[in-house]
Amino acid sequence: MYQTYSNSKLYDIARDNYQKLTRYCVELDLEGYWDNPKVILNQSIQEVLDRYVQAILISLTIYNGHITEDEYSFIQTIPKNNLLLLTNNANVDDDTKKQAMKLVNSPPILLQLCGLRDSEKKLNTASSFFECLLNILLAMTYLNNNNDVFISAYVQEFYRKVSAFVQTDQSKIKKVDDNHRYYSVDFYDDQMLHSVEINDFQSVDKKDVSDQNEDFQQQSRKFKINVPRIEELKKEEEALRLEKENEDNDDKEQELKEQELKEQAIKEQIEEEKRKKNLEALLEELKSLTGLGNVKTEINSLINLLKVRKLRESYNMPIMDMSYHMVFTGNPGTGKTTVARLVAKIYKELGFLSEGTLIETDRAGLVAGFVGQTAIKVKEIVEKAIGGVLFIDEAYTLSSGIGTNDFGSEAIDTLVKLMEDHRDNLVVIVAGYKEEMQEFLKANTGLISRFNKFIEFEDYSTEELMEILTNSAAKNSMILSDEAYEKIKDNLSNMPEERKKTFGNARGIRNVFEKIVVNQANRIVTIESPSINEIERIELLDVMNLPSL
Repeated sequence: MYQTYSNSKLYDIARDNYQKLTRYCVELDLEGYWDNPKVILNQSIQEVLDRYVQAILISLTIYNGHITEDEYSFIQTIPKNNLLLLTNNANVDDDTKKQAMKLVNSPPILLQLCGLRDSEKKLNTASSFFECLLNILLAMTYLNNNNDVFISAYVQEFYRKVSAFVQTDQSKIKKVDDNHRYYSVDFYDDQMLHSVEINDFQSVDKKDVSDQNEDFQQQSRKFKINVPRIEELKKEEEALRLEKENEDNDDKEQELKEQELKEQAIKEQIEEEKRKKNLEALLEELKSLTGLGNVKTEINSLINLLKVRKLRESYNMPIMDMSYHMVFTGNPGTGKTTVARLVAKIYKELGFLSEGTLIETDRAGLVAGFVGQTAIKVKEIVEKAIGGVLFIDEAYTLSSGIGTNDFGSEAIDTLVKLMEDHRDNLVVIVAGYKEEMQEFLKANTGLISRFNKFIEFEDYSTEELMEILTNSAAKNSMILSDEAYEKIKDNLSNMPEERKKTFGNARGIRNVFEKIVVNQANRIVTIESPSINEIERIELLDVMNLPSL
C-alpha cells in the first residue's frame, strides 16, 4: 500500500520543491548562465521556470484525460506566477493546452543550463532539478489520496524526453529486475525521505498502459514508499561531501583565480569608463578657452596621435618612436601655463603619463651658484615631475650666459640626459618668446632632437580680451553696463603698441578686472541699502582712469 498524505501536506511538499527549483534558477542567473538566453527569450529565468512547471502539470492532466478542481487549483497556485493565465473555471482551454505541450516538447532549457553548470563545476544540479519536478508531479497525483495508474507511464515518457540533460547519480539507482529500477527522490515528510519505483524509463503508450491487468498496474506502476534512516543518509551525504571537497581543491583554486581575473577585468572596465569621462571633460575645458584656435588644433592632433598609439599597442602593432616634448612660444599671459596644465591631465587619461601633474619652474629653480649643485637641483625637480609635465618658463635664460662662468649649460646638459632616461613617463614643455627660444634650442644639439613640436600662442585680440573680462565678471555674479563695456573696449583698441607689449594679455585683463572690483566696492559702500542689481552691476564710473589701461 502506498502511504497517504493530506492535501495540505502535499501542497507543502510541492512548495518546498518549487522553492528548491527557484534557488537553482537564482544560482544559474547569478553565475551568468542566463545572460544569453535572457537576451534571446526576453524573459526572466523565474518566468521561464513558472511556465515550465505549469506546462508539465497541465501535460500530465492531458495524459490522464481529465483534470479535477483540486488539480486545477494546484497548477494555479504552486508556481509564483500564473503565466499560462489559468482562470477560475477549473477548465484548461485548447490554446493553453497547445501552449503547454509546446513548452513540454521543446528542449528543456533550464535542465540544459543545469547540465552545463554540472559539467563545468562537477555538480549534480540537473538530477536534483529533475527530482524536484518529479516530486511536484507526484504531489499533484496524490491529491485526495488518489493513485493514478498513468503517473508511472507519464514519468517514464517525461524522463525519456529530458534524460539527455539529467546526469543521474548512479549511486541513487539500482536494478530491481529486468523491468524495474529504484530511483531516489527528495519527497519529504518531516523525518522521512521517500523513494519511488518506476518502470525502466522506456516510452509507454497510454492506451497500452490502460489495457494492462491490475497485477501489472500494482507491481510496475504503483509508487512504493521506502523509509531509510535519516542519520544514515546524513552520514552518507557527509562522506560524499568530504570526498568531493578533497577532489575539488584544485578546481576551487582555479575558480578563485578566475574570479580574481574577472574582478580585475571589471575594475579595469570601471577605470576605463572613468578615464573616458574625465578625458571628455578636459577636452571640453580646452575647447571652452577663449581664442587659441591654432593651439587647440595642435593639441588635438597630439591627442589623436596618442589615441592611435594606444590602438596599435592593443593590436601588438609596431609603434613609431616619437618625442612628445614641446616648445610653447608667445608673449606673457597668452595661456601657455593653462594649456600645459590641461595637457598633463589629458595625457594621464590617455594612459601616456601616470600622474598627470604639472611642475612649474624657471632658471632660478634649476641653476645653482656653485659647481656641482646645478645638476642636483635639476635632478630633484625632474624627479618631482616624473609621471607628469615639467613646465620651464622663460627657458631661454638657461642659455643666455653660456660662454661665461654661468651654470646654465650644466642645467641643460643634465636636463637632456634625464629627459632621455624618463622618456616614457615625462613630458617637458619649455616656454618663452619665439626668437629667444630658437636661440635656446641651438645651445645643445640634444635639445633640437627632443623638442620638435612648436606651438605658438598669439596675443589675444581686443574682442577675446573683452570675452575674458565678461566671463570673469559672470563668474563673480557681476555684469558690465553697456557704457562700461564700451569704455574698456575703446581703451584696449587704442592702446599704444609699446604698452601692449607690457600689458600681459589675459593676465593684464585679469588685473584690470580686479581694479574694477575695487572701484565698484568703493562706490557701493556710499549707497544706503544697495539692491542686488546695484551690487552686481559695474557702471561707467567704475572703469574710469584705470592705470593699466
